[in-house]
Amino acid sequence: MRGIIDHLAVACMVAAMLLMAGLAQAAEFSVGEKVFVPMFQPNPELDGYAEGMVEEIHEDGTLTLKINKVETGKGKTLSGTCHPSGGTPLAGARVVSDDPEELVIEQRLPAGDVMPYRRGSQLYLERENLSIAYLKYLGSGMGMTPDRLDVAIRRARETGLPKMVAAMQIAKAQVVSTQGRGFPVPATRALQKAAPMLDEVAEKLEAHPESVEEAERILGGTTPSHRDDPLAAVIVRLHEILEDQLGDLADISADPREVPGYSADEILAIHTGWYRVMTANDTRSFQNADVAFYRERAEKAIADGEWPDLL
Repeated sequence: MRGIIDHLAVACMVAAMLLMAGLAQAAEFSVGEKVFVPMFQPNPELDGYAEGMVEEIHEDGTLTLKINKVETGKGKTLSGTCHPSGGTPLAGARVVSDDPEELVIEQRLPAGDVMPYRRGSQLYLERENLSIAYLKYLGSGMGMTPDRLDVAIRRARETGLPKMVAAMQIAKAQVVSTQGRGFPVPATRALQKAAPMLDEVAEKLEAHPESVEEAERILGGTTPSHRDDPLAAVIVRLHEILEDQLGDLADISADPREVPGYSADEILAIHTGWYRVMTANDTRSFQNADVAFYRERAEKAIADGEWPDLL
């Protein structure tokens, strides 16, 4: 038995070494080859890229490229028509043609910043498909089934986007908790499993306090709403969903103690779960207070027959 385990360990080690070697090996290019220059972001919705041809290969491992197409990502701009903005691999490129209909720029880049066209374009497409799922969830969420979110989680892992992995895992947890498999259900049903879902989300967010802080700023109105941080954007979306669903329950009964199918303790547990989310599972303060503070305040409101603030 020990021999089998040792053999498997060696096999796994060799496989890992081969994988790392494959990833580390720089692509070889030839003059005249069509290439892809990735301008990827932590949120693939903001990805950009450039396409061009290898014009010259230098001994120092750099390539001179003649680029005739630039796609700037949804949150980026070009300063003018042919002058790529700073912060991209094309910053400082030489303008060959300033014709808006025939963009041509020349840039010298390390070979490691360039990808073979087919491989680069396929990776971009995978990331684009991921961003479509992400944006759909942030929108209506209609048809975002657990299976589709599993695909999004896999794509996020394969493209090396840990925050997007966490964002899509939270989206899946919320969708599963409604028991609607991605389709609308009444709030009376959708919130039945909200409390344990929120506790699960809060535990996951312990590792991402910066995203919780960003979501807090957006919800507080001190930062404009944006999607630079996909995890923060999903937290904000979760708040919107809960606010709407709890509002539906409040329409059924102005007194949270008298909602059909829910006890006062269950209503309190949902609110407490959200307070855990906004404190990253009580590991950071939210507006200078902890979960116990908000829970006590919510408990008093419910006892007085009033709906607590979701914050």
